[in-house]
Amino acid sequence: MNDDIKPDSEDARISAGVGLADSELASADWVNAAIELHEGALLRYAQHFVRDLESARDIVQDTFLQLCRQTNDEIRPRVAQWLFTVCRNRAIDVCRKERRMKLAPEDQLADELAQSSEASELQPSAAMERQEAATGLMSQISKLPDRQQEVLRLKFNAGLSYKEIAEVTGLTSSNVGFVLHTAIAKLRQKLVPAS
Repeated sequence: MNDDIKPDSEDARISAGVGLADSELASADWVNAAIELHEGALLRYAQHFVRDLESARDIVQDTFLQLCRQTNDEIRPRVAQWLFTVCRNRAIDVCRKERRMKLAPEDQLADELAQSSEASELQPSAAMERQEAATGLMSQISKLPDRQQEVLRLKFNAGLSYKEIAEVTGLTSSNVGFVLHTAIAKLRQKLVPAS
Protein backbone atom coordinates (compact mmCIF):
# COMPACT_ATOMS: atom_id res chain seq x y z
CA MET A 1 0.00 0.00 0.00
CA ASN A 2 1.24 3.51 -0.77
CA ASP A 3 2.65 5.27 2.31
CA ASP A 4 0.99 8.54 1.24
CA ILE A 5 -2.50 7.06 1.55
CA LYS A 6 -3.98 6.87 5.01
CA PRO A 7 -5.46 3.41 5.70
CA ASP A 8 -8.82 4.91 6.67
CA SER A 9 -9.20 7.01 3.52
CA GLU A 10 -11.77 6.20 0.86
CA ASP A 11 -9.00 5.87 -1.77
CA ALA A 12 -7.20 3.25 0.31
CA ARG A 13 -10.43 1.33 0.87
CA ILE A 14 -11.16 1.34 -2.86
CA SER A 15 -7.67 0.22 -3.85
CA ALA A 16 -7.60 -2.52 -1.20
CA GLY A 17 -11.23 -3.58 -1.64
CA VAL A 18 -11.69 -3.36 2.15
CA GLY A 19 -15.22 -2.95 3.46
CA LEU A 20 -16.79 -2.92 0.01
CA ALA A 21 -20.08 -4.60 -0.83
CA ASP A 22 -20.28 -7.08 -3.73
CA SER A 23 -21.60 -4.37 -6.07
CA GLU A 24 -18.72 -2.12 -5.06
CA LEU A 25 -16.24 -4.95 -5.70
CA ALA A 26 -17.74 -5.36 -9.18
CA SER A 27 -17.17 -1.63 -9.68
CA ALA A 28 -13.61 -2.04 -8.43
CA ASP A 29 -13.10 -4.82 -11.00
CA TRP A 30 -14.49 -2.55 -13.71
CA VAL A 31 -12.19 0.30 -12.63
CA ASN A 32 -9.19 -2.07 -12.62
CA ALA A 33 -10.09 -3.14 -16.16
CA ALA A 34 -10.30 0.53 -17.22
CA ILE A 35 -6.88 1.17 -15.66
CA GLU A 36 -5.36 -1.77 -17.48
CA LEU A 37 -6.87 -0.72 -20.79
CA HIS A 38 -6.32 3.06 -20.72
CA GLU A 39 -3.47 3.87 -18.33
CA GLY A 40 -0.67 3.86 -20.93
CA ALA A 41 -2.54 6.02 -23.43
CA LEU A 42 -3.59 8.46 -20.69
CA LEU A 43 -0.01 8.72 -19.45
CA ARG A 44 1.25 9.57 -22.95
CA TYR A 45 -1.61 12.05 -23.35
CA ALA A 46 -0.81 13.74 -20.03
CA GLN A 47 2.85 13.97 -21.06
CA HIS A 48 1.66 16.00 -24.05
CA PHE A 49 0.84 18.74 -21.56
CA VAL A 50 3.54 18.33 -18.92
CA ARG A 51 7.14 17.36 -19.43
CA ASP A 52 7.64 15.76 -16.04
CA LEU A 53 6.81 12.03 -15.96
CA GLU A 54 5.90 12.18 -12.28
CA SER A 55 3.42 15.01 -12.91
CA ALA A 56 1.89 13.01 -15.75
CA ARG A 57 1.55 9.99 -13.44
CA ASP A 58 -0.11 12.17 -10.79
CA ILE A 59 -2.57 13.48 -13.38
CA VAL A 60 -3.46 9.95 -14.50
CA GLN A 61 -3.79 8.79 -10.89
CA ASP A 62 -6.15 11.70 -10.16
CA THR A 63 -8.14 10.75 -13.25
CA PHE A 64 -8.63 7.19 -12.05
CA LEU A 65 -9.45 8.32 -8.53
CA GLN A 66 -12.25 10.44 -10.01
CA LEU A 67 -13.39 7.37 -11.95
CA CYS A 68 -13.63 5.45 -8.66
CA ARG A 69 -16.04 8.07 -7.36
CA GLN A 70 -18.38 7.78 -10.37
CA THR A 71 -21.19 5.33 -10.79
CA ASN A 72 -20.54 2.56 -13.25
CA ASP A 73 -23.81 3.10 -15.15
CA GLU A 74 -23.05 6.77 -15.89
CA ILE A 75 -19.53 6.27 -17.18
CA ARG A 76 -19.26 2.77 -18.65
CA PRO A 77 -20.80 3.52 -22.10
CA ARG A 78 -18.28 6.31 -22.71
CA VAL A 79 -15.37 5.51 -20.41
CA ALA A 80 -12.60 6.42 -22.89
CA GLN A 81 -14.02 9.88 -23.62
CA TRP A 82 -14.67 10.50 -19.96
CA LEU A 83 -11.14 9.49 -18.93
CA PHE A 84 -9.46 11.60 -21.61
CA THR A 85 -11.67 14.60 -20.79
CA VAL A 86 -10.87 14.39 -17.07
CA CYS A 87 -7.18 13.81 -17.81
CA ARG A 88 -7.10 16.80 -20.18
CA ASN A 89 -8.83 19.09 -17.70
CA ARG A 90 -6.54 18.00 -14.87
CA ALA A 91 -3.43 18.48 -17.04
CA ILE A 92 -4.57 21.96 -18.04
CA ASP A 93 -5.17 22.79 -14.37
CA VAL A 94 -1.64 21.62 -13.50
CA CYS A 95 -0.16 23.67 -16.36
CA ARG A 96 -2.07 26.77 -15.32
CA LYS A 97 -0.88 26.32 -11.77
CA GLU A 98 2.71 26.01 -12.91
CA ARG A 99 2.23 28.80 -15.49
CA ARG A 100 3.64 26.72 -18.28
CA MET A 101 2.39 24.37 -20.93
CA LYS A 102 5.12 22.14 -22.28
CA LEU A 103 5.02 19.43 -24.90
CA ALA A 104 6.60 16.05 -24.40
CA PRO A 105 10.22 15.80 -25.52
CA GLU A 106 10.45 14.94 -29.22
CA ASP A 107 13.09 12.27 -28.80
CA GLN A 108 11.08 10.41 -26.14
CA LEU A 109 7.98 10.28 -28.36
CA ALA A 110 10.10 9.33 -31.37
CA ASP A 111 11.59 6.46 -29.37
CA GLU A 112 8.09 5.26 -28.49
CA LEU A 113 7.05 5.41 -32.15
CA ALA A 114 10.14 3.59 -33.33
CA GLN A 115 9.77 0.83 -30.75
CA SER A 116 5.99 0.53 -30.90
CA SER A 117 5.48 -2.21 -33.45
CA GLU A 118 7.90 -4.79 -34.73
CA ALA A 119 10.97 -2.63 -34.04
CA SER A 120 12.64 -5.48 -32.21
CA GLU A 121 12.18 -7.76 -35.22
CA LEU A 122 13.85 -5.36 -37.68
CA GLN A 123 17.43 -5.49 -38.86
CA PRO A 124 19.62 -2.80 -37.27
CA SER A 125 19.68 -0.70 -40.45
CA ALA A 126 15.89 -0.88 -40.81
CA ALA A 127 15.45 -0.06 -37.13
CA MET A 128 17.73 2.98 -37.57
CA GLU A 129 15.73 4.14 -40.59
CA ARG A 130 12.51 3.74 -38.63
CA GLN A 131 14.00 5.72 -35.72
CA GLU A 132 15.06 8.53 -38.07
CA ALA A 133 11.63 8.60 -39.72
CA ALA A 134 9.92 8.69 -36.31
CA THR A 135 12.20 11.52 -35.17
CA GLY A 136 11.43 13.47 -38.35
CA LEU A 137 7.70 12.91 -37.92
CA MET A 138 7.75 14.01 -34.29
CA SER A 139 9.77 17.08 -35.24
CA GLN A 140 7.15 18.06 -37.81
CA ILE A 141 4.26 17.32 -35.41
CA SER A 142 5.84 19.59 -32.79
CA LYS A 143 5.68 22.45 -35.32
CA LEU A 144 1.91 22.10 -35.75
CA PRO A 145 -0.50 24.28 -33.74
CA ASP A 146 -1.39 22.87 -30.30
CA ARG A 147 -4.97 21.96 -31.29
CA GLN A 148 -3.76 19.95 -34.30
CA GLN A 149 -1.18 18.16 -32.13
CA GLU A 150 -3.82 17.29 -29.56
CA VAL A 151 -6.29 15.95 -32.13
CA LEU A 152 -3.54 13.87 -33.77
CA ARG A 153 -2.54 12.37 -30.43
CA LEU A 154 -6.12 11.56 -29.46
CA LYS A 155 -6.79 9.94 -32.84
CA PHE A 156 -3.59 7.97 -33.35
CA ASN A 157 -2.11 7.47 -29.87
CA ALA A 158 -5.36 6.99 -27.97
CA GLY A 159 -7.40 5.55 -30.85
CA LEU A 160 -10.46 7.70 -30.17
CA SER A 161 -13.20 8.27 -32.77
CA TYR A 162 -14.07 11.75 -34.08
CA LYS A 163 -17.10 11.83 -31.79
CA GLU A 164 -14.99 10.86 -28.76
CA ILE A 165 -12.34 13.45 -29.64
CA ALA A 166 -15.10 16.05 -29.97
CA GLU A 167 -16.33 15.25 -26.47
CA VAL A 168 -12.81 15.47 -25.03
CA THR A 169 -11.83 18.73 -26.74
CA GLY A 170 -15.18 20.51 -26.92
CA LEU A 171 -15.04 20.70 -30.74
CA THR A 172 -17.72 19.44 -33.09
CA SER A 173 -17.14 16.13 -34.86
CA SER A 174 -16.90 17.88 -38.22
CA ASN A 175 -14.37 20.34 -36.79
CA VAL A 176 -12.31 17.41 -35.48
CA GLY A 177 -12.30 15.97 -39.01
CA PHE A 178 -11.22 19.31 -40.46
CA VAL A 179 -8.43 19.79 -37.88
CA LEU A 180 -7.20 16.23 -38.42
CA HIS A 181 -7.32 16.58 -42.22
CA THR A 182 -5.43 19.88 -42.07
CA ALA A 183 -2.76 18.43 -39.76
CA ILE A 184 -2.23 15.37 -41.94
CA ALA A 185 -2.09 17.51 -45.08
CA LYS A 186 0.58 19.72 -43.49
CA LEU A 187 2.59 16.69 -42.40
CA ARG A 188 2.30 15.09 -45.83
CA GLN A 189 3.46 18.32 -47.47
CA LYS A 190 6.53 18.48 -45.21
CA LEU A 191 7.42 14.78 -45.18
CA VAL A 192 6.57 13.45 -48.65
CA PRO A 193 8.85 14.77 -51.38
CA ALA A 194 7.06 16.44 -54.30
CA SER A 195 6.95 14.19 -57.34
